[in-house]
Amino acid sequence: MPLDFTHPQEFSCFGTLHPDHLVAWSFGDPHVEWELTGLFSGPGAYTTVPLDTETDMHYRPGDQGAPNIVAQHLAARYGFDGLDVRGAVHFTGPSGETDRALGIAPDAFGVLYDRVKDICAALGVRTWCKVLPQETVNPRFDDLAPGDIYWFMGRYPHRFVRFDDFPADSVTLQNIPEARILVCEDEFEMTAYGTWDCRADRAPAGYWQRTGNQLLSA
Repeated sequence: MPLDFTHPQEFSCFGTLHPDHLVAWSFGDPHVEWELTGLFSGPGAYTTVPLDTETDMHYRPGDQGAPNIVAQHLAARYGFDGLDVRGAVHFTGPSGETDRALGIAPDAFGVLYDRVKDICAALGVRTWCKVLPQETVNPRFDDLAPGDIYWFMGRYPHRFVRFDDFPADSVTLQNIPEARILVCEDEFEMTAYGTWDCRADRAPAGYWQRTGNQLLSA
């Protein structure tokens, strides 16, 4: 998602993980705080689990919702075994036993994100996001199917036809072994490998099928 704040080198993150593996990561100014009591509607107090010195997980004990299996395994990864975590959990920076918290610092977020990803891989599940049309996503080139529109530089549409292989003695292939030639209907060609950035509403269907993410309506 695009980072829109005054100092893009300085940011923090808040996160919410639901039992159905819907996850929302919110990036912004490092000085923004969340009011934790406002995260949970209805009766009952929330509790805070300090995963480490830089990351807190907040949830409501006794929640009657579905078990949050990923959050349970995440807590166990940090030494909190046997927690009955149900419903949504929220991730912030350290709250210091108060009802307010700053976001997670970039390095700590990277650690948390990787651990959630590893747990999902071990459980055989995947997280997914609801994405706004104007937000940026990262399709892989193999998400493209013949007939899809490829937006070169996000501005110029070309109808994808196929991938061709580089000659075996190609310098490009020597430097980038996974590279292929993207060929379009209008004879537009380019070197393709890895991923590219595009608006969510311009991502090929293969991206949504692979990630499980959902495109919100405009």
